[in-house]
Amino acid sequence: MREIKRCLAVAAALLTALVFAPAASADQSPEGCTGSNPSVRFADETLDLLDSPVRQGDEIVLAAVITNQGSSACNLSEIMVKVRLAGSSGDPEGDFVLISNVSLTAGTSVKAVNHNPYVVALGEDDFEAPLEIYWSATVHDRDGDSRISGEGPDAKITLTRPQATLSVTPSVTSGPPPLKVDFTYELTNTSPIPTAGLPAPQLVPAGPGGLLDAISDGNCGPVEYQSGDSVPPAEKPVLSPGETWTFNCSRTFVVPGTYSSQPSIVATSSADDRPWPQVAGGSTSITVLGPDLEIDKSHDGDLLAGRAGDYTLRVTNTGNLSTSGPVTVTDQLPTGLTASAISGDGWSCDLATVSCTRSDPLQSGAYYPDVTVKVVAADKPPNSVVNVATVSGGGEHFGATANNSDSDPTAIRVPSQPEPPKGKVFKVRKVTPSSNGTAKIKVTIPAAGQLVVDDAKKPDLLSRTVRKFKKAGTVSIVVKANRRLRKSILRSGKSRQVKVRISFAAKTNPETVSPISAFRMVTFRIRPGPAGQSDPS
Repeated sequence: MREIKRCLAVAAALLTALVFAPAASADQSPEGCTGSNPSVRFADETLDLLDSPVRQGDEIVLAAVITNQGSSACNLSEIMVKVRLAGSSGDPEGDFVLISNVSLTAGTSVKAVNHNPYVVALGEDDFEAPLEIYWSATVHDRDGDSRISGEGPDAKITLTRPQATLSVTPSVTSGPPPLKVDFTYELTNTSPIPTAGLPAPQLVPAGPGGLLDAISDGNCGPVEYQSGDSVPPAEKPVLSPGETWTFNCSRTFVVPGTYSSQPSIVATSSADDRPWPQVAGGSTSITVLGPDLEIDKSHDGDLLAGRAGDYTLRVTNTGNLSTSGPVTVTDQLPTGLTASAISGDGWSCDLATVSCTRSDPLQSGAYYPDVTVKVVAADKPPNSVVNVATVSGGGEHFGATANNSDSDPTAIRVPSQPEPPKGKVFKVRKVTPSSNGTAKIKVTIPAAGQLVVDDAKKPDLLSRTVRKFKKAGTVSIVVKANRRLRKSILRSGKSRQVKVRISFAAKTNPETVSPISAFRMVTFRIRPGPAGQSDPS
């Protein structure tokens, strides 16, 4: 009823191909006409939408054609065309004025189109409903002005109501890694049996994995058909109303965290070949328990040839349980740098191996006191180096080690070269994967210049991304999986890690100065359902 009121509130309809007559008079016009009723019918804009079944909430454009071309037609004025709309009971309920106070000369026609559509909202038990059209006009015939009225042919709304339930049951909901979870899915076609019109719709699988691929889950893939209430046809299997299909999928989670997803139905309806509507239920949440160590390595400014410098190493537990056992940090110094000291509050450090160890538990979300590595640059060093630090131990599962290293690109200048502004360094801050095959990389750059993101190796899995920035600061750049990588992810149903090179070249750098680079393992994933945390392993 709200939609009917919305239509009734429309001020005017759009008129096309309209022929207006001069102001009406009481005289016979044209001379000798005897008068014949106009033809009024729904236009193709309406009928084309009603040729196939509609669903609740679909929008129907209301349009009509009025033709005044009878053999003895007279001029018409004050034409009004109304559409009687179907209400929530399925019966006609409420009138909508489609056209009003229009004149039409003999031998012409007019089309009226309303672009604020009628929204289908029938009652729960209704599957058919009429749309009625009727008209009135003043005819200028030999008897003087007289009022005539009539009806045009009705149109019919045929409703289809595809419905389903989808339940998901995991074998376990939490545990330490490796956590193997078997998911069981039950998909039931709950479409109501119509009292009139078309039969209830069948669910037609439309997934890429075969004739019985009807479910997709961001937490697990592929989801495979197991059984049904009846044996589906081999050539074109469909899930009939009232029947249930069972699917399953297994996945081993290795990275601590909570994995939430909403499985989706990948199917069409046999009634209208449109996608099957999604259901609200069926979400799952799996919690993998354990520590997850992450290391961050940083320094301030450039190093000077032959001079000392400092690196800072910080270990954070991003998991959901405290660490257990020894945790070891190691700095893998590149050629051109020599360690002169290494220390940290509570750490036991060894300069010979440039490493530190401690065994006290690190709680979830906390970090140990920083480790400081003092280095001396060679007298004739390269223009830049990449210093890599790693962390290990703490009871962390081997599958959760993707974030156990960090690279810190470092520029090395001879003392005569100008020093960049203090605190302005090149550093990759954060990588945030999305669920659509992209990842946003947040980077701090020391000056105006150009960022380039591409594969670090040769597989050619990424679209090379280049972006220029006008000033120093923390910026973001989005890298995309290319077609090859997207196909691989969709085919396997699993995320994929790619080693990425992030390079920066300052605008003022001469061509002889190489860009500084950092490397990261970036997770790419594509999921049809709502985004959630994904296992980067």
